[in-house]
Amino acid sequence: MKLTHLFSSACLALSCFVYAEPEKFYANEALQKQTPTAYALSESNIPWLEQAHKQRQLDAEKLVNALKQNKALYKKLMNWEALSFEQRMALLPEVFAIEIKSFAITAPTLVINNTLYPQRAVNFVFDVRYPGAGLVYLNPDKLKEMEVYAPLAFLLHETRHAYQFQLAFKEQNLLAKGYLSAFKTQSNLSGASFSDFLTLLNEYEAFQFGNQVLELLTDGKFESAMMGTFASQFNEHNHLKIDLLELAKEPQKGSLLERFNAAMKEQYQLRYPEK
Repeated sequence: MKLTHLFSSACLALSCFVYAEPEKFYANEALQKQTPTAYALSESNIPWLEQAHKQRQLDAEKLVNALKQNKALYKKLMNWEALSFEQRMALLPEVFAIEIKSFAITAPTLVINNTLYPQRAVNFVFDVRYPGAGLVYLNPDKLKEMEVYAPLAFLLHETRHAYQFQLAFKEQNLLAKGYLSAFKTQSNLSGASFSDFLTLLNEYEAFQFGNQVLELLTDGKFESAMMGTFASQFNEHNHLKIDLLELAKEPQKGSLLERFNAAMKEQYQLRYPEK
């Protein structure tokens, strides 16, 4: 299988989303209506969101508890900020192994180097035509330039994609169908804005998962503007900054996508204060 046939889900909020213009930041209704089953902003996906939020909470708590069982590793994670970059990177394969075991999935290939995708910081590589375990890629040279928790945050995020991808092709339940639609849409996606890409069900949930694990590990102190939209980020009280389920209940005019865009003005201003 040639790498040219594979798709990476990891544009994320990094260099490929340097979007200062509003139309390249906010969600695009015309684009999302093409495949509504793939997006978190579709009213038809409210049941999916309800189930996904519950599963994410359970899985995040399960992983944190599993990490705590490895006392030596957990002690180092609790001392993360005091570690050197090299020491942090050395912990990632061990965290990866525990995350895989917690998900009870086939381990994707884990590659940590600066050569496979030298221009990218992170990748989850998949092929919807030949579904398998996937490949998780981390580039130390790129991650070293980011904030202190970036290596751990992106490892959690990309490995969550492996869980989603395997579920999508092995099960026929509600969550699996949503992930399948998201991965298929993502593999052919073009013209997506920052919010379009990050409200695909797989991106939306993987950011939520990674962010919540770090919230639990840091007692609510974790904060990273690069880890998804506000709909995937948590405040100091471990509540979503934009809770789509709550937003959908509000008695106001407009679609869920329109309400989301209105709520995203704060994140836009934080990312682009010059605007």
